[in-house]
Amino acid sequence: MLKDKLLAIQNKAKERTVKTQNIEYDLETIVKKITKGVIKLNPEYQRKHRWTEEYSSRLIESLILNIPVPLIYISQDIDVDEEVHEDIARYSVIDGQQRLTAIYNFLTNQSTLVGLEVLDDLNGLKYNQLPPFLIRRLEERTIRCLRIDSTIDSQVKYDIFERLNSGSVKLEPQELRNATCRGAFKDLIKELVKVQSFINATSLSQSRIEKMEDEELVLRYFALSYKDGYKSYKGSFKNFLTIKMNEFNGFDSKELDLMKNNFIKSFKILENSKINLPFSKFKSENKKLENMSHFNVAVYDSLIVPLSKMKESHILDINDFRALFHDVEYFRTVEGSTNDVSKVNLRIDKAIEALL
Repeated sequence: MLKDKLLAIQNKAKERTVKTQNIEYDLETIVKKITKGVIKLNPEYQRKHRWTEEYSSRLIESLILNIPVPLIYISQDIDVDEEVHEDIARYSVIDGQQRLTAIYNFLTNQSTLVGLEVLDDLNGLKYNQLPPFLIRRLEERTIRCLRIDSTIDSQVKYDIFERLNSGSVKLEPQELRNATCRGAFKDLIKELVKVQSFINATSLSQSRIEKMEDEELVLRYFALSYKDGYKSYKGSFKNFLTIKMNEFNGFDSKELDLMKNNFIKSFKILENSKINLPFSKFKSENKKLENMSHFNVAVYDSLIVPLSKMKESHILDINDFRALFHDVEYFRTVEGSTNDVSKVNLRIDKAIEALL
């Protein structure tokens, strides 16, 4: 028995061992690779660049002064000998996205130096306004990178990304998935967050959208509702969502079209039913409901699954759903540790029973 366990541990360690290679790129080469799309800084990621101008400027100052900067981890997603379309990047950034974005923005004259204290005379200047010797110094300055082998799978890559995520602003789980889980489903998520009925129903603040919480809600919809996925949930919701995203990325276009239509249909039902803030949380006080929040993700879970099963012509009476808040058992599932397996199953089962 012990021998079998040790063998299993040994095999798992071999499977999870990551092959790496140390390389150095000068900044001019890095910018060329980003410009050509070899290393891709996605437009949606640039929109969510979270460093301030001052912080980005301090990095440029450190590079000019030859101050050591942290290692950048990149994943080789496509082997160098493999032929792919030009718009497909060969490398993704595991850790260092903010640093590379700051470097790229400055060396392509998209940002200005501000808040420098040592080289304060450079404040207000763009890259092309620097003295020639500083331009040469920056172009030839190298950054150490650790390149991870192309054979690594998406789940292991996510684990590495999460462990190495050491930026000044920590990335949220969906931001990590956005950087590590490639495929057509990822593109579908970005399309569906723009559906107006979804935007109206969730009413997320801009700060939550910047953390990709809207994209995670779309993923959550499919993870729980597609073929009753909630019944396969065994714990660790973060890992559950990552596994599901990788699974859905492997689907063909026909299946993804069916999923897309189902999502749009569900939120169209809410729109046609003229329900304001459908995912609000309430508490029962003296047989009356008092609003606790305008959006609650556990309430979202319980409503989206029955919605996914309804026909588009269905008109939902939200009072049938909100009556669940008088149910002590249901209310407990949207309080406290809401990702507990039993709570996830119970709240969805109760919503299905109430609405279908």
